[in-house]
This record gives sequence, C-alpha cells and structure tokens, in this order.
Amino acid sequence: MVKNILLYAHRGSTLLAPENTLLAFEMALGFGADVLEIDVRLSRDGQIVVIHDAMIDRTCNGHGKVCDLTLTQLKALDAAHHFTDLAGLSYRGQNIRLLSLTELFYQLPDTAINIDIKDNSAKAAYAVADAIEMAGRQHKVNVGSFHAQALAHFRRRLPTVTTAATQVEVAKLYFMRNHYRQPVFQYLQIPMRYKGIPLATKRFVAHAAQRGISSVFWTINHTTTMNYLIELGVNGIVTDRIDLAAQLVGREPGSV
Repeated sequence: MVKNILLYAHRGSTLLAPENTLLAFEMALGFGADVLEIDVRLSRDGQIVVIHDAMIDRTCNGHGKVCDLTLTQLKALDAAHHFTDLAGLSYRGQNIRLLSLTELFYQLPDTAINIDIKDNSAKAAYAVADAIEMAGRQHKVNVGSFHAQALAHFRRRLPTVTTAATQVEVAKLYFMRNHYRQPVFQYLQIPMRYKGIPLATKRFVAHAAQRGISSVFWTINHTTTMNYLIELGVNGIVTDRIDLAAQLVGREPGSV
C-alpha cells in the first residue's frame, strides 16, 4: 500500500458522478479520496457556490452566468441535467443540486477540501475567507486560484490558511531555484507539463520538498501516469478516476 500520497478527487469527479455535487463528493470519499478538489464562484447575492464554469449551461438545466443568479435560483437548477456516467447512465431529474461552500462544510465537517477560486475579484476572495472562518475550517482547507490578485487578497485576509502557488510563483521556483526567497505558498498544484516545460521531474519535486512545499499534479486519469508520479515521490494526485487511483495505492472502498 502507498501510504504517503494524497488522492484528490477532481470536482468529486467529472466522470463518475455529476461534478461538484454532494453525490460526487460522497462517492469519491467512499472510494478513498483524501481531499476534495472543488471550484467556487460568487452568486449575485454574494454567496459562494460550488461550481466550475462561469456559465451554468454545461452542467445545469438553464442558461446564464452564475454571477447573475441568486443562490436560491442556482439551487433550483438540476446540477446533473447534462451528465452521463461511464456506463451511459443519466442522472437527470434526480434532485441533484448545487451547493454553497457553507453547505458543503456543514455536510462534510471532517473532510479536507482544496478550493479553487474561479472569480478574479477581491469580493470573491473575501467571501471564501469568511466562509472558511465562520465554519472554523482554517486547518482543513487549502486555497488556490489561477488569478494571482484574487489569491493575494485571500492571503491577506486569512494568512493562516495554506495556499497553492500562482503560475508566476511556480515559474520563479522552477527557474530561479536557489535564488528564490522563501515562498509564501505551501503547495504546487500543477500539470505534468506547461508550455512544453516538464514539471513532473524528480529534480523539481525534490527541490520543492526541500523548501517544505508539497507537489500535487493534475489531472491524472491513467494508472501508468499515476505510477510514474508515485515513483517520483509526489505528495498528491488530482484525478477524475478516484476509483482507479484508490485501487492502485491499495485502498479498500470505505477505508478512509
């Protein structure tokens, strides 16, 4: 059994169950996920909603922007309207709804959660920080964002919570190596390659580890690549196939 690697369930799963829903999250935990990887956006009434896209169209039975709808309107949608699993099974019309971040914290109080802030705004960053603080989850979450400014706002607002590196911070760590000051982040959450540059190398993973930084790679759905990363000594794998990943590292369903 591989004991030292964390398995991150990507949006719960985009393949096994309707993404970013309680059904997907509970299924992932049942398979043995250590961390739920989620995406969040701000609703019109300032609530943090667990959803990836700026538009509701791809996953829900509606049209429009998340930011133009209230939480009540968003929760009235069928969050599984367009989903079909790997066996061809539809989940439409089964009362599968979107969640607010606060609701997710309430539903899964002991679960580690990795939060990706999708909105590039201080308001969204502060709202995420408020939700974490109100739920007392400062030590059970990690926060990242593709928007450096949003993440900077979050870090200032809630400095005790761990965060992932921005793209610029990853580049500095990679290219500057020993000349880079002690980073403010605790995690690398990165792809195998970026613009032709290999990131999944023993040297880079070891360099990060020497700085006390955990290396987590996404989105890994094939066991051959999972094995490669395990042999590199990475700290975590983000996957849509939490079933395959859990089996690979020797976990029994329901063991976590």
